[in-house]
Amino acid sequence: MAELTFRIEIPRPAASELSVRLQVPTPRSVPGHAPLEELTLFMPTWTPGSYLIREFSKHVVGPRAFDGSTRAPLPCVKVAKNRWMITLGRDTSSVDVEYTVYCHELSVRTADVTPDHAYWNNACVLLWPVGQRSASADITVCIPTQWSLTTSLPVIAETATTGSSLRNITIHASDMDRAFDCPCLAGSPKCIEWSSLGVPHRIVLDDLSGLTPPSTLAGDLDRIVSTTAKIFGGTLPYGNYTFLCLLTQDGHGGLEHLDSTTLLHSRTQLATRKGYLEFLSLAAHELFHAWNVKRLRPSEFVQLDYEAETFTPFLWLIEGWTAYYDDLICLRAGVFSAADYLTALGKNIQALLNNPGRLRTSLADSSFDAWIRLYRPDENTRNSSQNYYGNGAVAALCLDLLVRAQSDGTKSLDDIIRSLYETMPSDRGYALDDVLAVVERIGGQKARDYLVEAISGPFDPPLREVLAGHGIGLTLKDTDQLHLGLQFEPNGTVVASVGRNSAAWMAGVMPGDEILAVGGLRVDASRWSEVFTAVAKAQQAIELLISRRGVIKTIRALPAKSPGVAALEILNSADDKPRQLRDLWLQPGAVSKH
Repeated sequence: MAELTFRIEIPRPAASELSVRLQVPTPRSVPGHAPLEELTLFMPTWTPGSYLIREFSKHVVGPRAFDGSTRAPLPCVKVAKNRWMITLGRDTSSVDVEYTVYCHELSVRTADVTPDHAYWNNACVLLWPVGQRSASADITVCIPTQWSLTTSLPVIAETATTGSSLRNITIHASDMDRAFDCPCLAGSPKCIEWSSLGVPHRIVLDDLSGLTPPSTLAGDLDRIVSTTAKIFGGTLPYGNYTFLCLLTQDGHGGLEHLDSTTLLHSRTQLATRKGYLEFLSLAAHELFHAWNVKRLRPSEFVQLDYEAETFTPFLWLIEGWTAYYDDLICLRAGVFSAADYLTALGKNIQALLNNPGRLRTSLADSSFDAWIRLYRPDENTRNSSQNYYGNGAVAALCLDLLVRAQSDGTKSLDDIIRSLYETMPSDRGYALDDVLAVVERIGGQKARDYLVEAISGPFDPPLREVLAGHGIGLTLKDTDQLHLGLQFEPNGTVVASVGRNSAAWMAGVMPGDEILAVGGLRVDASRWSEVFTAVAKAQQAIELLISRRGVIKTIRALPAKSPGVAALEILNSADDKPRQLRDLWLQPGAVSKH
């Protein structure tokens, strides 16, 4: 029998609330435990994989506490932003706690309840007794009989409610971490099942709204699963896996779990080739996390603190390496063409070139600061930090190609991450020295030195040279176009950000400035590009009429040439060695086995 029992109900779906009841035995009812005077409950402030304090407790109403035997009310006082303390009675052997949670945010990390479905992460719904991390829990979910419950937690009981249109499904969590790591979906989704490497898999598509999923979906995901498993030795680390997909009007994102993932995607975009390929890449990314971070993890993540930030300098490896592999896996699985892959890679390179902060803050520091920078961006974020997803992916690309070149294609980043996965104990996690030792053993001193430089200082890799060594050309198109180096807020000409050292930055344009005219011609959101292109001349300053905090000012700026748009192409004229290395790298199904 579980030590904790929860009951989750949906009394009024249109009110977007879950009603939760928790039963907790007190230590005085457990032999060998000294009696307690108080019981403290907490709710997590964040959920793993999404590095931002989200204050889930702001949606909790209540809670109220009662003696489990007599139903006598017990004092329940909020003692912190996410903690409640219950004063126990003299003879209290168990406590009943009742509360509601407001759920009206459709994202992969939060909770959303409507008349059509109920989706939630347990981390933003369950109150847990402080100090009882290892306690097991039975969670009973009461749902309409026509609904199903999707979760990767094992179902241990299912009963119908007599004389009611409801039924109870009880799932079991072996401990707190397992409970918090598992999302739940109640509703009427479409479920497609298949077996990969003998292991059951399924994708659950919520709110298709009459649309039909691509007929190749299960087969494409099967190939992605098998291809990913080859990187890590050919076996799967779980007994079953669920792709839980929330379909909506627009949106894109994912969150990894131990043996499942939640994906958010536009339902109509699944019907386009571009949108479908983006979805498959997202699925590959989150699946890769089943190895990289859910099992292969840094020491800081071995025991997470759900009430405070868990800092790590390794998000360039956790997310960056995963972002490198997601598109590469799609290529190897045969769902991307070489052109598809190079287009996706070019976008990462373009984002890097447009990120001046990479020259000021390292990948390691940007990883550590994710809580206050990447997840809380402002107008200066791209000038003061770098994105460890895309830039981390480019760093992984450079490391991969360096190791391939040094070994004449016999070794690659596959060997490095597989070795880390096989040798790093999950109960200790890895430190930087562990990673560098594996990189040096497989890639040599040059690979180790490269990685240290890439993650600890300014990041400006010689991409043309690296790619040319593998028969790929990098060109920058449209470099003759002029620009100022600023970005606007949506639907207007209010400056959102100014690139460091850009023409606008040098001229003194500031975030928040509204540009009213350029070269004496009035501009608005619809005419900015047309007017700027007409009046901007190389080596000639232009006059900007701006409004800054209600004051009209004139600024002169000297337009600069565009940094260009990154484009990758296969160099058919490449020598034999670059062509051979390219074929080993980009060949569908190619996975290093050394």
